[in-house]
Amino acid sequence: GFGWLIRTASINQSFSPRCLHVITSRLADGFALAAEPSLVPELDKYNRSCDVWSRGISWMNNEAVTTVVEITSDFRCLSCTTDESNPQYTLSVIQVIKEACDEFCPSVSRVELITCPPEATLDSVAVTVECQVMK
Repeated sequence: GFGWLIRTASINQSFSPRCLHVITSRLADGFALAAEPSLVPELDKYNRSCDVWSRGISWMNNEAVTTVVEITSDFRCLSCTTDESNPQYTLSVIQVIKEACDEFCPSVSRVELITCPPEATLDSVAVTVECQVMK
Protein backbone atom coordinates (compact mmCIF):
# COMPACT_ATOMS: atom_id res chain seq x y z
CA GLY A 1 0.00 0.00 0.00
CA PHE A 2 0.86 3.63 -0.34
CA GLY A 3 0.10 6.50 1.98
CA TRP A 4 0.19 10.26 1.53
CA LEU A 5 -0.99 13.05 3.75
CA ILE A 6 -1.30 16.77 3.70
CA ARG A 7 -1.52 18.69 6.95
CA THR A 8 -1.71 22.29 8.01
CA ALA A 9 1.67 23.85 8.74
CA SER A 10 0.23 25.80 11.65
CA ILE A 11 -1.64 24.47 14.66
CA ASN A 12 -3.98 27.48 14.36
CA GLN A 13 -5.17 26.56 10.85
CA SER A 14 -7.53 23.88 9.60
CA PHE A 15 -9.17 22.66 6.41
CA SER A 16 -12.76 23.78 6.06
CA PRO A 17 -15.64 21.28 6.17
CA ARG A 18 -16.62 22.65 2.75
CA CYS A 19 -13.21 21.65 1.38
CA LEU A 20 -13.71 18.10 2.68
CA HIS A 21 -17.20 18.00 1.16
CA VAL A 22 -15.83 19.06 -2.24
CA ILE A 23 -12.99 16.52 -2.04
CA THR A 24 -15.43 13.75 -1.14
CA SER A 25 -17.82 14.71 -3.96
CA ARG A 26 -15.07 14.97 -6.57
CA LEU A 27 -13.47 11.67 -5.57
CA ALA A 28 -16.85 9.92 -5.60
CA ASP A 29 -17.65 11.33 -9.02
CA GLY A 30 -14.20 10.85 -10.55
CA PHE A 31 -13.07 7.57 -9.02
CA ALA A 32 -15.47 5.75 -6.73
CA LEU A 33 -18.51 5.90 -9.00
CA ALA A 34 -16.80 6.53 -12.33
CA ALA A 35 -18.07 4.45 -15.18
CA GLU A 36 -15.58 1.86 -16.36
CA PRO A 37 -16.42 -0.12 -19.48
CA SER A 38 -17.15 -3.80 -18.94
CA LEU A 39 -18.39 -6.71 -20.98
CA VAL A 40 -21.82 -6.37 -19.37
CA PRO A 41 -22.54 -2.61 -19.03
CA GLU A 42 -25.74 -3.22 -17.04
CA LEU A 43 -23.63 -4.67 -14.22
CA ASP A 44 -21.12 -1.79 -14.01
CA LYS A 45 -22.90 -0.14 -11.10
CA TYR A 46 -22.55 -3.37 -9.09
CA ASN A 47 -18.81 -3.75 -9.68
CA ARG A 48 -17.67 -1.15 -7.17
CA SER A 49 -18.25 -0.27 -3.58
CA CYS A 50 -18.17 3.21 -2.03
CA ASP A 51 -18.57 4.30 1.58
CA VAL A 52 -18.88 7.92 2.70
CA TRP A 53 -18.88 9.07 6.32
CA SER A 54 -18.64 12.41 8.11
CA ARG A 55 -14.87 12.66 7.72
CA GLY A 56 -14.03 10.73 4.56
CA ILE A 57 -14.63 8.34 1.71
CA SER A 58 -13.41 4.88 0.75
CA TRP A 59 -13.99 2.89 -2.38
CA MET A 60 -13.04 -0.38 -3.96
CA ASN A 61 -12.56 -0.78 -7.69
CA ASN A 62 -13.31 -3.79 -9.88
CA GLU A 63 -9.98 -5.43 -8.95
CA ALA A 64 -10.69 -5.12 -5.18
CA VAL A 65 -8.16 -2.30 -4.74
CA THR A 66 -9.19 -0.10 -1.82
CA THR A 67 -8.57 3.64 -1.52
CA VAL A 68 -9.36 5.65 1.62
CA VAL A 69 -9.31 9.44 1.99
CA GLU A 70 -10.16 10.94 5.37
CA ILE A 71 -9.58 13.97 7.58
CA THR A 72 -8.66 14.00 11.25
CA SER A 73 -11.23 15.14 13.80
CA ASP A 74 -9.45 18.48 14.23
CA PHE A 75 -9.57 19.11 10.43
CA ARG A 76 -5.80 19.61 10.33
CA CYS A 77 -4.69 16.52 8.39
CA LEU A 78 -6.01 14.84 5.24
CA SER A 79 -4.71 11.35 4.47
CA CYS A 80 -4.90 9.10 1.43
CA THR A 81 -4.05 5.41 1.51
CA THR A 82 -4.39 3.00 -1.37
CA ASP A 83 -3.45 -0.51 -2.46
CA GLU A 84 -3.33 0.69 -6.08
CA SER A 85 -0.07 -0.21 -7.85
CA ASN A 86 -0.55 2.28 -10.71
CA PRO A 87 1.31 5.51 -9.81
CA GLN A 88 -0.77 7.58 -12.25
CA TYR A 89 -3.99 6.57 -10.50
CA THR A 90 -2.57 7.51 -7.11
CA LEU A 91 -1.23 10.82 -8.43
CA SER A 92 -4.65 11.60 -9.92
CA VAL A 93 -6.34 11.07 -6.53
CA ILE A 94 -3.74 13.29 -4.84
CA GLN A 95 -4.18 15.97 -7.51
CA VAL A 96 -7.95 16.13 -6.84
CA ILE A 97 -7.24 16.66 -3.14
CA LYS A 98 -4.60 19.33 -3.76
CA GLU A 99 -6.78 21.23 -6.24
CA ALA A 100 -9.69 21.35 -3.79
CA CYS A 101 -7.37 22.55 -1.00
CA ASP A 102 -5.99 25.27 -3.31
CA GLU A 103 -9.50 26.33 -4.29
CA PHE A 104 -11.27 26.23 -0.90
CA CYS A 105 -8.42 26.76 1.59
CA PRO A 106 -5.93 28.97 -0.28
CA SER A 107 -4.69 30.73 2.86
CA VAL A 108 -3.90 27.49 4.73
CA SER A 109 -0.17 26.70 4.71
CA ARG A 110 0.31 23.00 4.02
CA VAL A 111 2.96 20.31 4.40
CA GLU A 112 2.87 17.09 2.37
CA LEU A 113 4.26 13.80 3.63
CA ILE A 114 4.65 10.32 2.17
CA THR A 115 4.01 7.41 4.49
CA CYS A 116 5.77 4.27 3.29
CA PRO A 117 4.97 0.89 4.77
CA PRO A 118 7.80 -1.38 5.99
CA GLU A 119 7.42 -3.52 2.85
CA ALA A 120 8.07 -0.52 0.55
CA THR A 121 9.44 -1.49 -2.85
CA LEU A 122 11.25 0.37 -5.58
CA ASP A 123 7.87 0.98 -7.23
CA SER A 124 6.61 2.81 -4.13
CA VAL A 125 9.84 4.82 -4.00
CA ALA A 126 9.17 5.94 -7.59
CA VAL A 127 5.70 7.12 -6.55
CA THR A 128 7.27 9.02 -3.64
CA VAL A 129 9.65 10.82 -5.98
CA GLU A 130 6.84 11.71 -8.40
CA CYS A 131 4.70 13.11 -5.57
CA GLN A 132 7.54 15.26 -4.30
CA VAL A 133 8.09 16.64 -7.80
CA MET A 134 4.36 17.50 -8.08
CA LYS A 135 4.69 20.06 -5.27
